[in-house]
Amino acid sequence: MSSLIELTYVSEPAQAMSFLGLMRLLYHSYSNNQALGITGVLIYENDRFGQVIQGKEDQIDALWNRIQKDQRHKNVRLIDRKPISERTFSKWTMVFQGRDEIANALPEVKGAIEDVEFPTGHPLLLALKDKK
Repeated sequence: MSSLIELTYVSEPAQAMSFLGLMRLLYHSYSNNQALGITGVLIYENDRFGQVIQGKEDQIDALWNRIQKDQRHKNVRLIDRKPISERTFSKWTMVFQGRDEIANALPEVKGAIEDVEFPTGHPLLLALKDKK
């Protein structure tokens, strides 16, 4: 049985993200991560992405490999990868401006954009503040 892993990274979109692009990203990420049992949070702020993903080690490593090769990202930087005994996030969510509009347009993913309790002092919060 594969152990649980938490992986945290930051990246930038290779092209400017439109509202429609964010809707597509939300829909596909939510559907794919839910099917794989991956939980976590994706934050889009100031033209930067930050994501924490949690799940079985083999699934997280496979997803991380895909993320690194995805041409829609640039400046992908691993912040942290560590084993965890339990999940901090019970589902996968996305945090960004305009999420209420997306909830109205795509009610099937409304659960993916509800408020999330983010652990105080998490390395992702520090990485998103760092402009490097």
